[in-house]
Amino acid sequence: MERHKKILFYFLFSFLSINLLAQDYSISMLPFNTDKYDEFSPIYHKGDIVFCSNRKNTIFITYTDEKKNLPLLDIYKVIEEGKNKWGKVELFSETFKSPFYEGPATFNDQGSVIYFTRNIEIKKRVGNSISKKNKLGIYYSKYNRRSNVWSTPTPFVYNDSEFNFAHPSLSEDGNSLFFVSDKDGGYGGTDLYVCKLVNGGWSEPENLGSTINTIGNEYFPFIHSTGRLYFSSDEHEGLGRLDIFYSEIVNGNWHKPIHMDAPINSRYNDFGLIIDAFKKSGMFCSDRQRTSDDIYSFTPLYPMFDNSTRQVENDYCYVLYEAGAENPDSTMFDYEWNFGDGKKTRGIEVDHCFNGPGDFTVELNVIDKLTGEVYYTQATYPLQIEDVKQVYINAPDTVKVGQEILFDGRQTNIEDFKIYKYYWDFGDGRKTRGIEAQHIYTTRGNFIVQLGVVSKKDKGGNTQKRGVYKNIVVVGDAKERGRRVGN
Repeated sequence: MERHKKILFYFLFSFLSINLLAQDYSISMLPFNTDKYDEFSPIYHKGDIVFCSNRKNTIFITYTDEKKNLPLLDIYKVIEEGKNKWGKVELFSETFKSPFYEGPATFNDQGSVIYFTRNIEIKKRVGNSISKKNKLGIYYSKYNRRSNVWSTPTPFVYNDSEFNFAHPSLSEDGNSLFFVSDKDGGYGGTDLYVCKLVNGGWSEPENLGSTINTIGNEYFPFIHSTGRLYFSSDEHEGLGRLDIFYSEIVNGNWHKPIHMDAPINSRYNDFGLIIDAFKKSGMFCSDRQRTSDDIYSFTPLYPMFDNSTRQVENDYCYVLYEAGAENPDSTMFDYEWNFGDGKKTRGIEVDHCFNGPGDFTVELNVIDKLTGEVYYTQATYPLQIEDVKQVYINAPDTVKVGQEILFDGRQTNIEDFKIYKYYWDFGDGRKTRGIEAQHIYTTRGNFIVQLGVVSKKDKGGNTQKRGVYKNIVVVGDAKERGRRVGN
């Protein structure tokens, strides 16, 4: 009976956790989706949203997808005319229209260069469908402002008729191109790769490694202007089939991917996430409501602390030295520092660490060795020690898997505004609120913990925000280390 109670409690706790996490975002299906056809992989382009769809754009359908018996993908655009108002969906450009697959796409920062996915061979087909041997490749094109047309697409230098190269995502500076490939030498079905622009040419594809890639499939990379990489995977632990994750480079390496909570992820396929430069809103794709893929918009309800800085540790330690001190007869006298905190140390130059901030009066006294009394005071200094003006995370730097950790924000030292709320992001997909919080990490790794604070809204409805982050290293517990040694 006791066992049944524990199982029931576990599922109840899981259900409550998911619903609490679901309050972090507001999502809605965008109105330009269709019931029957797929819409997915949105990307921002000069005020438009560019996306892929297999909707009909002509009464003549030359080729179809043999699995869905629907037209093949083309690249479309739609203009956002206002809040929740969208214009007419149109083909992005006739230049990229073909009887084969087109998209997803990505643009450079100026919107003048496009990289997109399409079939490598334009002649391989079986009946009315594309041959399975017709692999996907990446192509690019440049926009000519004078003629108002896009140039004829040029194949990416590493396209290979034996493997797929797809889902490009270009970094903001245009120097890194992320993409998906099933080329030899990977970890699973499809892996994420990156090429770097060096002397005007793309470097050899570099696999992002086993932290990002798995024995399964990784798809739909999106590299944000901050350097955060969003992608989808069917192998990293998640809620459903394809789930959305993100990672960042920490100390030269990608940290363990963080799973985005509900309602971004669901038990269905979730993929193709993008987010604006300020991380205030974004879009993603899902088949959660019907058999076709749809594009959803999302807005964080949880405050975003985009300008968070790395935490600076408070330093209460000083080296004290009196340059003008005269050397008394060392057989009779000695120098003694009185730090004003109840502690004293003898010597002309000393090290001392105070317990914390405060106002102290530091004295350098000449001591009579025979009596131990102060012979005279050489110097007196007022010393004010303050914490760094910052939001502050009081927590250990290294913890163990399964260890209950107390995170405390009481040492926050800011004067710009009165703090109304504290928000914690533990870097493993979990968030909470409060001046202090308890958390347990379930896996080893290097996690970025963020604490953000906000003020109350002013008369104009505006709030002030501030945030910091620090790294927490989570190591295996003693039992886990013992098992590894034993094996």
